[in-house]
Amino acid sequence: MFAFALTLVASAAQAQSLATEAMSVAGDTTVVVRQGQSLLSIAANLLNSSDRYTSSELVADMRQLNALQSDRLQPGQLLQVPLRRAHAPAELRHIVDPRPARGIYATATVAGSLRMMALADSLVGAGGNTMVFDIKDRVGDLSYISSAPLAQQTQIDSLAPIRRPAALVQQLHRRGLHVVGRLSCFYDERLAAARPDLAPHFADGLPWEGGWLDPSNLEVQGYLLDVVDEMVAFGIDEVQLDYVRFPTETRADSAIFGYADTLARHDVITAFVRRVRDQLAGSGVLLAVDVFGVAAWGHSADLDRIGQHLPDLMPLLDVACPMLYPSHFYGNFLGMTNPVDYPYFLVFEGVRRLMPLAREHGVAVRPWVQSFPYRIPDFDQAYVTEQIQGAIDAGADGWLLWHPASRYDIGLAAMRQATAGVVEARPDRMPELLGARTENINDM
Repeated sequence: MFAFALTLVASAAQAQSLATEAMSVAGDTTVVVRQGQSLLSIAANLLNSSDRYTSSELVADMRQLNALQSDRLQPGQLLQVPLRRAHAPAELRHIVDPRPARGIYATATVAGSLRMMALADSLVGAGGNTMVFDIKDRVGDLSYISSAPLAQQTQIDSLAPIRRPAALVQQLHRRGLHVVGRLSCFYDERLAAARPDLAPHFADGLPWEGGWLDPSNLEVQGYLLDVVDEMVAFGIDEVQLDYVRFPTETRADSAIFGYADTLARHDVITAFVRRVRDQLAGSGVLLAVDVFGVAAWGHSADLDRIGQHLPDLMPLLDVACPMLYPSHFYGNFLGMTNPVDYPYFLVFEGVRRLMPLAREHGVAVRPWVQSFPYRIPDFDQAYVTEQIQGAIDAGADGWLLWHPASRYDIGLAAMRQATAGVVEARPDRMPELLGARTENINDM
């Protein structure tokens, strides 16, 4: 199975030296156990030479390869250590857009922990095929050690829970998963604090202290493009841009951004997405954008404010991900005094309205589904399955479950139910007062 075996038969000291030299070599290596060494300590020393993601996984493979009946080792014992698996030509990767996609989101903290592989296995067991994890989160923390100049200057990768991102991606691929890296773009508390000159300003010259960066700032955009390059190098299948918009807070109305008076906000956002598209050219990596939920209804005032003009964005994308969380619709929306009571309808209608424009440009529509209880008193499995069924009935190309802490006991149960059969929407969760469905996007 492996390319070769390097057998160390020298003294224990010589064995340790050769084992260190073998760390850059693929295949198996054989070490001579020294006094006080354990399977775990040997695995930890050689992990960076392997294509396993965790020391525990390497330990398990060492047990199997050496047919160990226990973890007890003896000084002088020869121990084979599997470093890198051989790959047949048939295993060469080809990025495929999973349709329908059935996925979940993992925080960087989860992705960098032992919990990630258990979560991935649970996802596969529930019929899932897509894993999204943070490359840069909303706070602005990079999940890995970056070579981007701005990251090195500001040390915003200091926490970096994912120490071996390429190995993580490999492990997810071995489970048959489509791997998506989420990149939070223009909301970035860490960078805004470290470099306030990159944030919007007010008339008195003071920077915005709310965490937003200026989307039109070319240094900000260049930093994000540097990160995109690193994401491609990790072997991911898809770059997903989140917070690729202008702020919507009340203070945004008086904030000063760097774009010229002759530009509209949607020109700034579209131009940046085009830069990302160009950066990915030739890589085969797919490009997705998280779309502000209300954008599906195409109201000009909303689109002008956030800068997501879908007719301009769609030709640049492979995937559009509308964030149709029912809890994020407020007030008397379309005649619904309490929109969270209508999970099926909101997802169905939001997807349905995007479909004609997306189909025109060959773009997959893959909505985010609410798998967390915020503002939902009776949150349960049925609440999630109704959203999933709304996406299916509207013709979506799959769906993604979101939980901010990556807890999916309810969500994965809903996924299993939805992939096993049809889920009927409860009659009391359909808004009868609306009558005929609302119109398609018509004022963009």
